[in-house]
Amino acid sequence: MTVRDDRLSRFLALVLRHKPETVGIELDPGGFVDVDTLTAAIAGQPGWSGVTAEAIRSLAQQDPRRYELAGTRIRARYGHTVPIETPGTAVIPPEWLYHGVPAGVVETLRTVGLRPLDRQFVHLSATRQDARAVAERHSTDAVVVTVLARRASEEGIAFFHASAGIYLTRHVPPEFLHLPNPASRRVDWS
Repeated sequence: MTVRDDRLSRFLALVLRHKPETVGIELDPGGFVDVDTLTAAIAGQPGWSGVTAEAIRSLAQQDPRRYELAGTRIRARYGHTVPIETPGTAVIPPEWLYHGVPAGVVETLRTVGLRPLDRQFVHLSATRQDARAVAERHSTDAVVVTVLARRASEEGIAFFHASAGIYLTRHVPPEFLHLPNPASRRVDWS
């Protein structure tokens, strides 16, 4: 990815996840916007006059984990702080999913479960290693929580497959969490 592509990717993430109004667009209830509408809106911003629909489509195709193209529309697959109704069709998740958290929040999870904080959805990883890597970007004392995803799904909790290795849900109640023992900083629930 070139520096310009990286810059465009970051700007797309800002617009499609957090601030569509900064370029004067609205996302539909699923978080989509027409690529041509998005292109025109971005091209009207200082420093972006040369952006093309093809550049946006190409970037989305290079990074399908982050962006989704559907016909003439594009959306960010996950990470939204702007309200969206649903990130796609609900799926039956794997038996277990994982989420990394700072060790200091484990006791809170015992009573409230996993909540999305400043996002619209809780982001869950398909592997323990991915969850740990994500958490360690934000916390030096990260622990990995195991989500009993299949059981939660069977009890009515909706899960969405955002992209390879990433699942989303609005909330995971505490009864569907395997939490590390408070006496141990890191527990592997294999």
